[in-house]
Amino acid sequence: MRETNDIELDELPNLESRLARVRSMALEIERLPDDTYAPQGSFLADVEWFSLAAVTKSTSNAHAFDLMVTSKNTIAAAALIRMQIEAAMRLFGLTLVDDVEDAGIRLMRGEKYPSLKMKGGGPKLADKLLHQELSKLYAWVTGAYESTSAYVHLDRVNINSKIIHLDQGEFFNLAGIDKAKPEEAYYHLVDTFFIALRMTKQLLNDFLATRPQPPERAALLEKFRRQRFEDGAR
Repeated sequence: MRETNDIELDELPNLESRLARVRSMALEIERLPDDTYAPQGSFLADVEWFSLAAVTKSTSNAHAFDLMVTSKNTIAAAALIRMQIEAAMRLFGLTLVDDVEDAGIRLMRGEKYPSLKMKGGGPKLADKLLHQELSKLYAWVTGAYESTSAYVHLDRVNINSKIIHLDQGEFFNLAGIDKAKPEEAYYHLVDTFFIALRMTKQLLNDFLATRPQPPERAALLEKFRRQRFEDGAR
């Protein structure tokens, strides 16, 4: 199932059940490579190591997001949504290049992601191009990316989101947490992070389907071990 503007998402009764859904999705992402990058001891290509970076980025983001929402740190939680969308964008970007193996080598030796180009000598894979291309599959991406980017950068949203409306007037909350916010105020934030995680899982699953599967990896590993044994016996 691919999200569109009409996102399919089960309604849950409270904030804790929503956070539990995020934790469950993060665990699915953590376990997803196991069935492809097997058996233990198999060799991984550089681009496959890069895909594991997307896994650790996602699980780390999910852990931090849980903490930020639980402590009612709205600005930091919103910034993590942007970070998760970016992780998905850069995983997706591997489908846009001419040579995915070369892209993996370049990225794992430290080249910046925008140094990669679209197929056929196209434009550099800058973030704007990535979220626009990904929005062709997930129509909500560009809107969510642009709105949450304001929380990453120093922007007026960092003070607008801190306005508290009381009977006596409007007040600014300059603390890092928003104690007065009800948990219902975080439902949309948590649901958005969840669909970003779910999108990442789908993109990771697509990537893994293009990689050598365990039987081929097992054969290569056995060949390597046999060759090493034969070389050692000489």
